[in-house]
This record gives sequence, structure tokens and C-alpha cells, in this order.
Amino acid sequence: MTLFHKVNRSGKAKVLSKNERDLIHSQLPEKYRLISEVLYWSAGRISEVLSIRVRNLVPSTGMVVLESRTTKTKKTREVFLPKPLMQQLVLRASGLRLKQNDFLFFNQSPTQTNGRFTQPLSSQSFDKELRRVCDWNGLSGISTHSFRRTQLTELYREGWSLREIQHISGHRSLQSLQEYLDIDKEKVVDKFRQRMEVGS
Repeated sequence: MTLFHKVNRSGKAKVLSKNERDLIHSQLPEKYRLISEVLYWSAGRISEVLSIRVRNLVPSTGMVVLESRTTKTKKTREVFLPKPLMQQLVLRASGLRLKQNDFLFFNQSPTQTNGRFTQPLSSQSFDKELRRVCDWNGLSGISTHSFRRTQLTELYREGWSLREIQHISGHRSLQSLQEYLDIDKEKVVDKFRQRMEVGS
């Protein structure tokens, strides 16, 4: 179950301001904060992030590998994470003595096989913590998808091409990616109108 307090008719998760993102990160418990940061920086889906195993972290390159069996498109995707975040993830794995095949974010009461953690944290568990922080601070329209949508929209606003963003997001088509981004249609129309006036 996802936190569906949507703010527009299309049912899209809210794009977060930097202040909102920082506020949420600062008030989530450590494990959930790490999840929220990976969601944002990787532009990953909640199911992809919760499926990350220790073996998917590549500190030498700063990359995290989202395996094909965990992605919506069934294609492996590699995304870069900031060095401080990668260090925190590696520290978490080493501090908990996790093995390569263990989930980085595991169920607190996991099913164990040969003493290893075999169940990832549920999306409902993260939703619950996110909802608590949002409700406490009077924030609405936010879901686990907000972090992904925020990152991709920020890239678009910074001038990244749709092709470049598609490489990060893993969307199947440019059309689906374009519909996903928070684009101010009125500004687009005004920009096009100005171009027409200059050309006339």
C-alpha cells in the first residue's frame, strides 16, 4: 500500500521542495532516512530500493546495481549515489555483519535460512514511517514515489534531455517519462508563444 494523498487529478505524487525533502530526511529514523535518500538519489521505485542486496553496492565506482528481476522494465539499471550516502550504506552492511546476498534493508523479524536474512523490508513499513512524518508536519500529497519524481523533475528543470533522464529513470518510452515529470504546461505554452512572436 502506498501513501496516496495525491494533490492533482492525475493522481501523481507531489514533487518535493528541498525544504520538504530535508525535513522528511531529518525526522525519519535512521534506516528509513537511508531508504528515502536512496529513493531520491537513485530515482528508484520503492520496490527496487527495498530489493537492494549488499552485493549490489559497488563502492569503488559509487554505483548501486538495480537487478533486472527487481525493476519494472526487467532491465538491469546502474545508478550513481553520492559518496557520503554510499559510505553510510557500506557502514550499515558492515556494522550489521550482512553477507553479500543479504538484503540491505531487511524485515526486522525476517524469515531466516541458514541464519541469513531472506526477506526485504515491506513497502508498508516505509509508508507507515513516511506517513507519520508527513502527518506530523502537515504535509500532504506525498508518497514513496515523490522522491523519484522529485529527482527526475529536478534533472529536467536543470536542462537534462529526456533521453538522458530516461537513462536514469528506466522508463520504457520518452512519452511515459514526459507524462511523469512535473512540467508547468502554462510556462511551456508561454515559451512557445514567445518563440512564435519572435519568429513573426
